[in-house]
Order: sequence, then C-alpha cells, then structure tokens
Amino acid sequence: MKSIIWVIYVVLSLSLHANMPFQQAKKAYLSGDYLKAKNILKKAGHSGNVEAQLDLGLMYEEGNGIKQEYDKALYWYRKAAKNGNRKAQYHIASMYEHGRGVDKNQTTALKWYEKAAKNDDVNAQYIIATSYYEGNGIEKDHKKAVHWYKKAALQNDAQSQYNLAVIYEKGHGVKQDYDLALEWYIEAAKNKYLNAQYNLATLYYKGIGIKQNYEKAAYWYQQAAYQGDAQAQYILGFMFLHGQGIKMNKVLTFKYWMEAAKQSHTEAQKSLDRLCQESPWACR
Repeated sequence: MKSIIWVIYVVLSLSLHANMPFQQAKKAYLSGDYLKAKNILKKAGHSGNVEAQLDLGLMYEEGNGIKQEYDKALYWYRKAAKNGNRKAQYHIASMYEHGRGVDKNQTTALKWYEKAAKNDDVNAQYIIATSYYEGNGIEKDHKKAVHWYKKAALQNDAQSQYNLAVIYEKGHGVKQDYDLALEWYIEAAKNKYLNAQYNLATLYYKGIGIKQNYEKAAYWYQQAAYQGDAQAQYILGFMFLHGQGIKMNKVLTFKYWMEAAKQSHTEAQKSLDRLCQESPWACR
C-alpha cells in the first residue's frame, strides 16, 4: 500500500514533468531498484525540482523501498515546502502532530497545517477547521472553523460539507440557517456521505426548518439504507408500511425491517414480530 501511494505521487509528478530523469526513476522503482530511483530523484531534488523533493520525502517517511528515516524525510519536505509545495507542508504538519522524527508539537503542526490550508490543501483545511471548532491545540473559534470548512467544502470535501450543515442547522457559532444547512447536507449527501443522507432525510421527514416532503425523505432514507444505516432502514420500512411519500408495500417493509433487525435494531425486531403476526404473507 505504501509503495502504491509513492507510485501515485511519482505518476502525478511525471504528468507535470515528463522528462527523462523522472521516467528513469519510475522505471527503476517499479523494477525494484529503489536505490537507483532514490539517487535519480535526489539529483533532481538538489537541482531544485520540487516534485522530486516531495517524492524523496515520501520515500523516506514511509520507508518505500529504502530505510525509513524521518530526519531525511523532514529535510526533503522542508525543501519542497520552502518552494511552496502544499503536500510537503501538510506532511511536515503531520510529522509534528504525530511526533515522527521530531518531538510532538501541536502548535508547530497547526502552523504548518495552516500554511498548507492557505495553499489550498483540502485535508489541511479540514484539520484546521476542526481544530478551531473543537479547540484542539488552539483557541476555539467557530467563525474561523466555518471559514476553513467552507474552503474545504468548496473543494468537494464531503466531511466538511456535512460539518458545515450541522453548524448551520444547530447555530453553532453562527446564526441558525436551515437554508444553508439544507444546501450543505445536499452537497454532502450527493457525495454519498451517510450521516448527511440520514440527516437530510430527517429534515424532510419532520419538516424541520423546511417544508415537509415525504418523497424526498424516502429517497434519502433509501440512500442511507443502501449504505447499511439501521435507523434509516427502520424508518424506511415504516414509510413503506404507511405509504408515506412512497407506494405502500409491506413486503418492502419486511425487507428493510429485517435488514435493520439483523443489526440488532430493537424497534425493528419488535415491529417485525408484529408485522409477521398481522400480515404473515409479507414475511415469506
């Protein structure tokens, strides 16, 4: 897995720098000649090639075909970071956060995460946002959290889209705004983020802050149910039983309650017993 990660970076590097040294480095790495690959990249790195510097940092940090050496990883990451490479900035932050080759230092980690975030690294934007939201190693600041979650959300990060939706729904540090909550839940739900699908369905089902819409509720509960959410399966079964926004179908009620019951959903188990007593034909 680690070698695959490094190869991906090399391939990306090649797409931007399709020159002979990188082709040789890739060929050497894939053939198992890691030392040759390292030496080719090292030469390019010393010549100021940022992608080579990043790839060397990754090789040393993960021990991809060579001895794992955090100090050398940090050396090459710093070179790439100095040249504005956001991935290198992110990896430096991660090393300080987890104490790899350096003493753990949350303040320094956050400094580097913020550099990467300002450089549009989506993972760093999410981490900075969460740090501000929860007050992890930094003073809690919901406005700054929203700022960085928005940055990441606009880069299509589903977790950030979901977190923004929750913030606007609950009014955490911002004015409660169901329209914005709905907007971001929809974006995250479209990205198959399970909790967003469930919460979106619930907003539509209960009409919380928006017009009640059983059809849309059924659709999004179904999406969450497909991903194995037991509560969504239970509610969807109930909607099929009563024909809420969807055609009444006791056979499908049985199907979804059975799926929820298999996950030890107590209410589904009880409801399943009642259904099979009242409509045994639906449980065949």
